[in-house]
Amino acid sequence: MASHDRHRNYPSGRAADRQARAAAVRWRHDGSEPRWARSDLRLRHLLSLLFAPIFALGGVLLLLLGAEATATAGPPPTLYTALAVCCFLLALVALVDLYVIRRRKREQQRWHRSSS
Repeated sequence: MASHDRHRNYPSGRAADRQARAAAVRWRHDGSEPRWARSDLRLRHLLSLLFAPIFALGGVLLLLLGAEATATAGPPPTLYTALAVCCFLLALVALVDLYVIRRRKREQQRWHRSSS
């Protein structure tokens, strides 16, 4: 076997340098990962559509339970109110996420990028 046959599948020279630099850049951890990260927008959209009304309904139910609660029986009304506020905040996060997803999809359409 000739010496050039042994190294046929391995790039050499400038091509090898370019590949090594590309690999180093691709796997570099310099803190910029969130800037370049991609997420599954379809899954985020589905989860936000599902959980925004669930959290809003849970918040309303907790407020109603807090209004009916007495100081002597069961948990105090302030606990129900605090849990209702948490549910409303989570519903707000889901709604904001829906807005961000809509904006990113429009941006991808404008730049003719795939939405996957």
